[in-house]
Amino acid sequence: MNNKKLAIGIAAGAALAGAAYLMYKNKSKKKAFRETVEGAKDNMRGKLNELQRKAEKEYKNAPSETKDAVNSAKERANNWVNKTSNA
Repeated sequence: MNNKKLAIGIAAGAALAGAAYLMYKNKSKKKAFRETVEGAKDNMRGKLNELQRKAEKEYKNAPSETKDAVNSAKERANNWVNKTSNA
C-alpha cells in the first residue's frame, strides 16, 4: 500500500512539474511577443514621424494650388469622418 501511494505521489509531482514548465514556457513566449510588438510599434512611430516631417517640408515648398487641393481634400476627409461617426 505504501508503494502504491508513493508511486501516485511521484506521478502527481511529475505532472505538476510538467504543467508548471508548460505554463512558464507559454508565459515567456507571450513576453517575447510583447517585446517584439513594442519594438515594432516604436519603429513604426519613428517612421511615421519622419514621414510627417517630410510631408510638412514638401507642403511648405509646394505651390499654392497644391496647398489649396490639400486643404480641400482635408476638409472632405473631415466631413466624411464626421458623417460616419454621427451615423
